[in-house]
Amino acid sequence: MQVRRAICQVLAGAESGGLERHFIELCNALAERHQVTAIAHPLHAHALDGRVHFVPLDLSGGRFNPRLLLMLYRALRRAAPDIVHTHANKATAMLALLKPVLSLSFVATLHNHKSRLWMFRSCDAVIAVSPSLADGLPGRQVSVIPNGIAPPVPVDAARLAGVTAPLAGQPLVLAAGRLVRAKGFDLLLAAWQTVPAPLWIAGEGPQRSELEALIHDYRLQDRVTLLGQRDDIDVLMEAADLLVLPSRREGFPYVLLEALHHRLPVVATRVPGAVDVLPQPWLVPIGDTAALAAAVSRALSDPARLQTDFNAVWDRAGEELSLASMVQRTEAVYRKVLHG
Repeated sequence: MQVRRAICQVLAGAESGGLERHFIELCNALAERHQVTAIAHPLHAHALDGRVHFVPLDLSGGRFNPRLLLMLYRALRRAAPDIVHTHANKATAMLALLKPVLSLSFVATLHNHKSRLWMFRSCDAVIAVSPSLADGLPGRQVSVIPNGIAPPVPVDAARLAGVTAPLAGQPLVLAAGRLVRAKGFDLLLAAWQTVPAPLWIAGEGPQRSELEALIHDYRLQDRVTLLGQRDDIDVLMEAADLLVLPSRREGFPYVLLEALHHRLPVVATRVPGAVDVLPQPWLVPIGDTAALAAAVSRALSDPARLQTDFNAVWDRAGEELSLASMVQRTEAVYRKVLHG
């Protein structure tokens, strides 16, 4: 029988990306079986389920800010949870500073490579979203729990036809993510000088003007389209023939999960998440634009090999990289901590 717990999830960021998606989906799923309090920036209120008790708290200032630490301390005292689960370094550092004055069981998730990990020493358990992240946490109680998502909803045929019509039968390569340096879209554009196929990049961010300039300088206006922020990524995944992930740095990218759940093949750099699940022939060194272009060209020229190489990967993603699996494994960590 499932024991209902009081669980408090804490997020300090004020952005919208994979980390924030993980936080929201975990809160909503846990709220089906537990009493969940979410402490996070007010911008996340609209995405949380009505069963989640939301405490809007802007923790985007400094992690050592006494006023913010006091606000978080008071919020946690009011919530009185059985267990607190922090996400990423900043929220974890704030809890580590407060732990001496709070009698709380404390779990944290490491979502990306960081040079400083002192804050995780105070945790009763640490979750890493990929094995390569766990390698940076020696000697601690570490569990590897990859990100997971719910199965995709079938895409309406009319919407799909509307998206694919301009392609006129050409193979489509898709990239998606926030337009920031870590995602490597500038590297992708450099690689695309030798790839004669349409490339659509979905997402928005501060690097947009730089990418627009590169598209002009590389004379890629006829092949590359910056789509901006999209709410139909599911349709784009179904329309595409290949996803390319050119990142310099990742934890376990959600765009990779979405592609695998849509049974879309992926060419990626050797970042965490990708190296854990993708076939070796479709992984390239980070920053190697020539290798990236060559892998994409091979993929587009041999779709039969892609299908063969990815069938087992897609099946595994449906079973192991699911939201249900992620939640169940997270609950198992909570039980282990609480039962000591």
